[in-house]
Amino acid sequence: MHPEGAPPLDPGGGTAHAWLQRELAKPAYADQRSWLQRLWDWATDRLNDLLQGVGSALPLYVLIPLLIVIIGIVVFALSRLRRGSVGKHRTGAAGVLTDVELTAQQLRDRASRSAAGGDHSAAFVDYFRAITRRAEERGLLLPLPGRTAHEVGTELGPYFPTQTAAIRSAATFFDQVRYGGTAASADDSYRIDALDRELDSTRPQHPAAGRVPA
Repeated sequence: MHPEGAPPLDPGGGTAHAWLQRELAKPAYADQRSWLQRLWDWATDRLNDLLQGVGSALPLYVLIPLLIVIIGIVVFALSRLRRGSVGKHRTGAAGVLTDVELTAQQLRDRASRSAAGGDHSAAFVDYFRAITRRAEERGLLLPLPGRTAHEVGTELGPYFPTQTAAIRSAATFFDQVRYGGTAASADDSYRIDALDRELDSTRPQHPAAGRVPA
């Protein structure tokens, strides 16, 4: 239908193609499936092609086990991809002591040298590592190189009730400096150094039974 008196639409080939492209570019025509759903649909399409090609040539007692095996492979592959994606999103960062073999005192010494040289970001990172390593040396944390800063704050905080907020704040700032591109200042490295010294001189409290660790 077109308005009375108006000439009928009769676009040329190029104009019609351009109109079609603009129409298909609208959000209503976009593929709303997730990448996982698209992958599953692609796998089932390929499976259907395979069955159509060999189904008539294979007996049923062979076709059914083959079908089960293929479906199992597809489901396993998709679950591994999804678990890997979720794991990456969840952790987001490497462990505080991943690939770090230094003792707490060695980390403190390195942090002090970085601070003296004006690299306060490196100093902050190493001072927080020193806090984590010292907690392992004191038996407060199990030696786990993959432990994240957030986990350090969560697990170590209860041993030091009066410093819990400072520990968790330092853990958050560690991630911001180490992975978020935030630059630490001289005050930041001074405060984390002071926190390290304070924790080292404070007798921890056992968070569960009130027992004081050695």
